[in-house]
Amino acid sequence: MSGKPLRRKLIVSLLLLSYLSPAVTQLHAATSVALPKEESGELDISAAKALFDTHSACFVDARSEYSYYNSHIKGAISLSDSRFDDQFPDFRQKITTETLIVVYCVGPGCPKARHVAEKLKKNSYRNVKVFSGGLVEWSHAGFPMER
Repeated sequence: MSGKPLRRKLIVSLLLLSYLSPAVTQLHAATSVALPKEESGELDISAAKALFDTHSACFVDARSEYSYYNSHIKGAISLSDSRFDDQFPDFRQKITTETLIVVYCVGPGCPKARHVAEKLKKNSYRNVKVFSGGLVEWSHAGFPMER
């Protein structure tokens, strides 16, 4: 038996795989974008918006109180990085340690959300995520805000 039919099947299979590979990669990327990055505890805008829409999380603004009062994600609570120790006792009375918390600040380059998330974790809050896109990405998407 000649190796030509087997070789032809192998070539067709490789061509089919190379044709399907970009579609599979795009499907995988689209699926992973909507899910939290478990390793880093970060959420993208789709995941943050889904939690917001389903009222599944408490949103926490890590920016200054002044910035918070100027504008914030609708329903968010101010727990600023700079005044964490002053604001935390009141926060602890309102929000249980089992609550899913989404912390955000201005945008991707801002470290305040990660700082507040770490402080919350040190105070027994285990279900804490960071929305790294922050207020900039949220407002550019036209999502609900309070001013």
